[in-house]
Amino acid sequence: MPVAPCFNPTTGASGGAPPAASASLYNLTPTVIDLTDGTWTLLDPDNLVSGVTFGSGQNTVTWNALAAGSVDYNWGGGTTHRAPRWYKLLSIGGSQVTSVNHLVFTSRFQGDPASTDFNQAVAVGVAIDPTSTTAATIDGSGGYFTRIGGGNAELGTWQVNSSTKGGNANNVFGVTTVMRGHNALGSGVYLNSTATNTIQTSGSRNSNQNAAVTGTQNAYVMVGVGTRGNSDTVSAGDTQVFKASFNAITVDVS
Repeated sequence: MPVAPCFNPTTGASGGAPPAASASLYNLTPTVIDLTDGTWTLLDPDNLVSGVTFGSGQNTVTWNALAAGSVDYNWGGGTTHRAPRWYKLLSIGGSQVTSVNHLVFTSRFQGDPASTDFNQAVAVGVAIDPTSTTAATIDGSGGYFTRIGGGNAELGTWQVNSSTKGGNANNVFGVTTVMRGHNALGSGVYLNSTATNTIQTSGSRNSNQNAAVTGTQNAYVMVGVGTRGNSDTVSAGDTQVFKASFNAITVDVS
């Protein structure tokens, strides 16, 4: 007959060992995005990235010249995305996240206020096919940052090829959460804050993409860099400097 434990082997208390507990989800530590750490793949269809470095928690992306602006380099517009992007498979605790999982993805973004070389944009989020140049196939959503030169930081949420952002002179960083799963993109919400966590602007955007994927597809984390507008250009040697991090959890809602 089976033997039942009578004592906790750690404490000596009666009743045997306590049941295993899941890891706490309270105050999760974010994963810092270091584009040079060897886990990221760069897709750069038009050879616009000259190099990338990481130091003091910041990524510095150096550009080759973009002489003629185009909506193709604007993550917030058009149907074609040829802007550079880094990507890697999204896994949690060694398990691969897919388009079917109910995913809650939170990103934090902070642009360096001294990084004012051009009218820039950065998207940090989830994609289904980051190797594509078709917006609907990339199927991306997440946090979004833009700035006109040295103007106010505009932070918000990006959904496929559109965005909603809040700009304020006191914006220092933005936190965006997108919920997606069951082959739908869902929606995104954002809070933009000062360095002392005083919220300046907030908002949301629906993707209206309720059957964007078929089957079960792997999900990826993606960081896309680009221009803010459709006609913005970039000079050779211009840089973008930013800090970014993320958390991802899946929830069993069956």
